[in-house]
Amino acid sequence: MKDSRIPEPVLTAMSEGTHIIRAYREHLGYSIEDLAVACGLAAEEIQNIESGLRYNKGYRDRIARSLSLPVGILEAELDISDAA
Repeated sequence: MKDSRIPEPVLTAMSEGTHIIRAYREHLGYSIEDLAVACGLAAEEIQNIESGLRYNKGYRDRIARSLSLPVGILEAELDISDAA
């Protein structure tokens, strides 16, 4: 995925197989616990999402806001789908 809104270090991490949320989180210097507190999810939920488990749009929106990500950036990631 090539998106000019995504910082180069994040793109590099993603090209090496890192989940977009983990790549952004680490780029910003946040721990899983930091992100969990900021978005109101459990640390285990963040770990599951970063491991590739499916999650719903509400979680995407909360995480995106917490990381101050560009609008729609997580929806652009092809492997991120709404949970059934």
